[in-house]
Amino acid sequence: MNLIKIIILYLSIILYFNNSAMSFDNDCINSNDFPFCLYEKSQITFKILRYDLDDEDEEKKEVGWHKVEFHRIDNGYEVLTSGYVEVPYLLLLDYEFQYSAKSLWINHTLQKYEGYVDDDGDEFKIIIERINDKELKITNKEGETNISKISFPSVHWNPEEIESNSIINLLTGEIVDINVSKINENTWYIDGEIKYYITYDKSGRWKGLKFKPDEDSIMEYICTNCN
Repeated sequence: MNLIKIIILYLSIILYFNNSAMSFDNDCINSNDFPFCLYEKSQITFKILRYDLDDEDEEKKEVGWHKVEFHRIDNGYEVLTSGYVEVPYLLLLDYEFQYSAKSLWINHTLQKYEGYVDDDGDEFKIIIERINDKELKITNKEGETNISKISFPSVHWNPEEIESNSIINLLTGEIVDINVSKINENTWYIDGEIKYYITYDKSGRWKGLKFKPDEDSIMEYICTNCN
């Protein structure tokens, strides 16, 4: 009986380490030099591709870009995020989506976030302010302000995202419960009201993202300055 318990414990430990981010460069990620020790260029850029779900062999069309910049401040760091997507639909019309955001981080925790979104003419702000160790004040896309539990924001560049049970959807301001599963050595699947595949390299650098914007297509982020 004791041998069976030992075997179960051993298998549980293996499963935990296989499904976690423990192999990342945690000396860097947990240090005061994060994120600059991980992103040595102090920025990360992506091209955004779109293709039909039923035909992944077709030519992938570049429809936009995404950029993250890191700036040191006296007691932490500031992150600037921006992006743009333009997708043709119907005959002569294009769907446009653009966003920009600024966030302040101290001691590896988000203190304040201001995001501006233009969803094809529907403009709104997402505002997050840290109140204390347990609560955030969040203004969502509807302009409603709520006091919410501490959850990790869906910034993607911080691998702590895949260690979380809930995240703040930065495009809506809503807190979403998630389940995270490891697909392969570098890819994790986030499942919940928001669903996506996210890729990190062996050190924990964000390298890619893939999700379905609708039932018929795939949107994919590919890092352009990761080498």
